[in-house]
Amino acid sequence: MHIRKSYLLLGSVTIWIALARLLHGKNTLQIATYENTSFTSFIGEKALALRGNRTHSGAFIYFFNPIRAVIDGFVQFIRNLIAVPAPGGLIPIIGWFGVVALVAFVVFATSQWRTALLSVALLMACGALGMWQFTMDSIAMTLASVILSLAIGIPLGIWAGLSDRVLKILTPFLDLAQILPTLVYMAPIALVFMIGAASATIATMIYAIPISIRITSHAIRNLNQSPVEASTSMGSTQNQTLKKVQIPMAKQMIVLGINQTVMAAVSFVVIAALIGAPGLGKPVISALIIRNVGQGFVAGFAVVFLAILMDRSTSAAAKRQESFIPPTPKKIKMKRFTLIGSGIAAVVSVFLSRTILWAAVWPTSINIAPQVEKITNNATQWILDNLSIFTVDFKDFISYAFLNPLESILSASPWYVTVAMIVALALIIGGVRTAILAFVLAMCIVVSGLWYESMLTLTQTIVGTALTMIIGLSLGIWTGRNDRVERILRPFLDAGQTLPAFVYLVPMLGLFGPTRFTAIATGIVYSIPIVVKIVAEGIRAVPHSLVEAATAAGSTTRQIITKVQLPAAKKTILLATNQGLIYVLAVVVIGGFVGAGGLGYLVIVGNSKPELQGKGLIAGAAILLLGVIFDRIMQAGARRSA
Repeated sequence: MHIRKSYLLLGSVTIWIALARLLHGKNTLQIATYENTSFTSFIGEKALALRGNRTHSGAFIYFFNPIRAVIDGFVQFIRNLIAVPAPGGLIPIIGWFGVVALVAFVVFATSQWRTALLSVALLMACGALGMWQFTMDSIAMTLASVILSLAIGIPLGIWAGLSDRVLKILTPFLDLAQILPTLVYMAPIALVFMIGAASATIATMIYAIPISIRITSHAIRNLNQSPVEASTSMGSTQNQTLKKVQIPMAKQMIVLGINQTVMAAVSFVVIAALIGAPGLGKPVISALIIRNVGQGFVAGFAVVFLAILMDRSTSAAAKRQESFIPPTPKKIKMKRFTLIGSGIAAVVSVFLSRTILWAAVWPTSINIAPQVEKITNNATQWILDNLSIFTVDFKDFISYAFLNPLESILSASPWYVTVAMIVALALIIGGVRTAILAFVLAMCIVVSGLWYESMLTLTQTIVGTALTMIIGLSLGIWTGRNDRVERILRPFLDAGQTLPAFVYLVPMLGLFGPTRFTAIATGIVYSIPIVVKIVAEGIRAVPHSLVEAATAAGSTTRQIITKVQLPAAKKTILLATNQGLIYVLAVVVIGGFVGAGGLGYLVIVGNSKPELQGKGLIAGAAILLLGVIFDRIMQAGARRSA
């Protein structure tokens, strides 16, 4: 059956290529970038009417506008504390010195003094880069988004952990949120809630809440059931069992969920600058627009420092309990005195930041941004001048050998030929139901009028995913087979997953210029960590008895990998491919900022030009449809291979 399926796939691809060559340039549905179809014009008119009814429609007056006002007020309250000067004043309620002291106290109280020192150093580094104001705005946005996300996500996660029915209802929405590229839902949210901090916060919550729900639900469902059963048998109510047994037992996993929610919020807040979010996203976008790599690196470093600060402080809190042996009374007393002392120091620092100018406003004399910008630009130029084999030559090789031929087949062939190919792949890999779904969604893209741009985006996604899997599979196998390699790569993989995708665009822009390959390279770098981790876990999960039997039979290392470990880990590798594709697609559409073209560029243009707003909204929907098509094909393939 496996061989037959392989022959079917090969035959389908061969027929597709032959037909694409024969009918080249016919029925491609290509239209000019700044031209609307009747459908996109219709959507644009409806969007304009929606904006016009903001002060008259009951839905806005009694629902959307109050939500926007409440969230905006909450965000502004936090910003007024640490970021925005009071009207007629020079400083916010708490100056920089007070903020540093408060962060140090909170991190120390929830983790340990080493993490507190690291947090202080990272905050000071953001200030030294001239990014203090932007950093405070990002922290304020992150705090507001996380607090609101957890207020919704943790209760829903607990409910889903206790109820199979609730989990079944929520799962489709959680799956959709996972495959939905961030650029897709920012435009509709901005349309309803207007551009600004409220829209950015709501968009961030949509991105972060599913993570909180999933991890909390997992924590509740995977508890040791013996204490729960004992509590029930002793007459405890369900509510008492939840509060006294289940939540305390799941506490550490829930804290891990908080960590992941915080990291998701930090990642999205940077991108949310596209819809008016204050913070570090603004200088990053500005640098991308004017192609200033040095300036982008300065803002990018600040984003990296903030991400590391948030990750290390919250993950340290999750790992704080190192032993189940209770601390001695002496240790408890010492910790209590230390906390009181550090709390008093924090209060004094806040008071100083309210009364002394040097403690209130970050000193302008401490600014290394010009030096960092100059060094970065010089280093970038040196790389371009001396390492062209890794920049120009490699980029041209990928473009001419893979991108251009595949783009010619996908975008220049008749739409019905490519739709038939997608349906055939879905049928062979996933079965009849998957094929029907793929056909319906592909036809929706055709009807939208953006088929040609969808094929451009699909081309970049396929090439990016293929390169990601070549690199990720190799590193994943190496990591899964070698503990030493795993220890060496782990910090880099963790750091890679910590950083927002937007930040990767800056160095890639410096290396490859404003081209579609820049978006592809960014997607590869962003996707590799998750692919390596999944593949490595799959390799480690292969039973040792199989490996030992192959070794005893005289198999070489290559034979063990290709004949034993890879076939045994096939389902995990398909999952890694699925995740790699979704991650690459999410970044490729953001690559519209750096010359990638396709659907991502239309979304960006639609946000900036009112006459193309409808086209931008439909482009976002087309991105979603592409993601769902290939996510469902890969998931169905993984299930059928089990």
